[in-house]
Amino acid sequence: MDLAGIVGRVIVTYVVLLVLVRASGKQSVRHGTTFDFLLSVIVGDMVDNAILAEAAVSTFLVAVATLFAAHWAMKYVSFRAGAHGRSD
Repeated sequence: MDLAGIVGRVIVTYVVLLVLVRASGKQSVRHGTTFDFLLSVIVGDMVDNAILAEAAVSTFLVAVATLFAAHWAMKYVSFRAGAHGRSD
């Protein structure tokens, strides 16, 4: 693999992750949940695959966007369930 390809992949991967992490609103790791940790482990593996060209950058973009969307949807559902949950 050529160096320019690696640099390009790193830049694209970094920008995508920067945007998604900033959009999540987390200020530090201590504000995270177990699911946030799990998400970071999965995304870390995806980054490895994207940078080393084991997966296409477009595949990485779709996969990471889908994963973040699913994560945000689960947060929303759990928030709504907590707000309107059972009163025992």
